[in-house]
Amino acid sequence: MSVARIVRAILNDEQAILPVSSYLDGEYGINDLFTGVPAVVDQNGVREIIELTLTPEEKRQFDTSCHQLRAVISTIGQSKVS
Repeated sequence: MSVARIVRAILNDEQAILPVSSYLDGEYGINDLFTGVPAVVDQNGVREIIELTLTPEEKRQFDTSCHQLRAVISTIGQSKVS
């Protein structure tokens, strides 16, 4: 249902605010990472990332999540099948 909602927003150029995985380029103080954030979705996909005001604890948790995501990404392709 989530994918259907995103597709509908794109096809109808709705400019809807939806939680989608987006490339962060300085938003929330994070660079070079795709992660889930609220964004305006229109006929071209993500038009704009919405930066919410986070409490210090929420920001710490978000940063921890991004750090863990980077750690997982860094392991992709490192496992070797014998």
